[in-house]
This record gives sequence, structure tokens and C-alpha cells, in this order.
Amino acid sequence: MALQPVEATLIVGTASVLASTSAVLVTHRLTRNRERQHRVWDRRMDTYKEALRVRRVLAQHRADVLHAKSAKAALLDAEGEFKAFMLMQAQLEMFGSPAIRALDTLSLAAFNHWNRALSEWRELHARATAHHSNADMWAAADEKWAEVEDFAKTVDLADRQLADAVRDEAAFKTRSRTPWWSRVKTQLLRSGAWRRSVEGGTVRPPSA
Repeated sequence: MALQPVEATLIVGTASVLASTSAVLVTHRLTRNRERQHRVWDRRMDTYKEALRVRRVLAQHRADVLHAKSAKAALLDAEGEFKAFMLMQAQLEMFGSPAIRALDTLSLAAFNHWNRALSEWRELHARATAHHSNADMWAAADEKWAEVEDFAKTVDLADRQLADAVRDEAAFKTRSRTPWWSRVKTQLLRSGAWRRSVEGGTVRPPSA
């Protein structure tokens, strides 16, 4: 049985409405997903910034301790920084990538080793000071201080690796937002590949 013109019009109209509604729903969902991803990324970057800020504060503290080499300089009033550090760690667990979290764990472990060695040196230094003429105590304190310096280098290395990974991750995200054709063009120009002129001839890119 052939469709009447009115029936055909209704069917076509209904299909058009359904298609339009589906397109709107899909577009809305994609938009919401992008917005959610951008919010998560922004929170991740804020967390990374805080992680690097805390590392800079602790790095400055290590530098002050190593420069002064005194028990007084080894005492850090870190209550405020400790609270900030714990908040940063919680945020990192929620928003950090697995690679960054792993490097953060290594950095934290290295810092804990340094801090423990520093505490042990402080006790040895206090004993040696109380028994000023005891050469063995001073030798033990000096040996522990050399360990403190070695651990400080390890912490610095772990912190640099963490900072490099954060920069690489941020740079990768920035590249992923760039249109593919723009990235290809940039790569071709940087690699010195030949490019086509407007007239269709082949010319080499200008030499640097």
C-alpha cells in the first residue's frame, strides 16, 4: 500500500526531528565531556604547580642547611608547609597522572631519607658539642654529614625528574589541543622538509 503524501510528510518530518534531537543530545554530551576534561586538567595543573612550589620551599631549606651546617639551621618550622604538603598529596591522588604520582613518591622517599639523616646528624652533633674533645664523636658526626650531603643530591635529582615530567605532560597537552594540520606543518618546517610553493614548484626551506 503506497504512502499518502500526508503520511510521507509526517514520517519525514518525524525522522528529521529525531535526527536533530539526537544531534543536539550528542553535541551537548560531547561539550559536557570536553568541559569536564578541561576542568580536570585545570585542577591537575594547579596541583602540579603546588607540588613544585612545595619542592622549591624544601629545596631552599636544604640549601640553607647545607650552607650553614648548623643544628639551628636544621630546625625547620614546617607546620604550615606540612599542611600544604598533605593537601597537595591528597589532590595529587585525585588529579595526578600515574607517572607523576610515581615520581612524586620517589621524590618524597628521597626527602624522607635526607630528613632522617639530618635528624641523626643533629643528635651526633649535639653529643660531639657536649664532649668537645671526643674525636670519635666528631668523626661520627662528620661521616653522617657527608651522608646528609649525598641524600640532598638524590632529592635534588628526584625533584628535577618530577619537574621535567610535569613540563613534558603540560607540553603534550598543549600539543594535543593544536590542530593536526598545524602540528604537521610545524614538524615539516622544523625538519627541513621540502614544501610546495603557490605556483606548484618545489623549493627548499630557507637555510637557517
